[in-house]
Amino acid sequence: MVEALEAASAAECEDWLRENVTTELNRADSSTVDRPVAGTRLHAVRRADEMAAATEMLGELGVEPAIARASRDLLARLAAANAVRISVAAPPEGE
Repeated sequence: MVEALEAASAAECEDWLRENVTTELNRADSSTVDRPVAGTRLHAVRRADEMAAATEMLGELGVEPAIARASRDLLARLAAANAVRISVAAPPEGE
């Protein structure tokens, strides 16, 4: 959250982000944790691309993208693991 707020400040939209985060946290329930945990592996390829773009944007804003970079790397690792699981589970072509 700290990195996101730094970026929002640099992009002159910190008030908007604070309001958005507050609204989401106030609505939190068990699905607030369950949904992203389940979706992370399922959507890892797309999310890795999104975090790569976020990492670049943060650098352009002058914000050190430590969390974005770590998220990108984690998602890339999960995407690679998913690809291996899918290829192992899929029957060879022609069968």
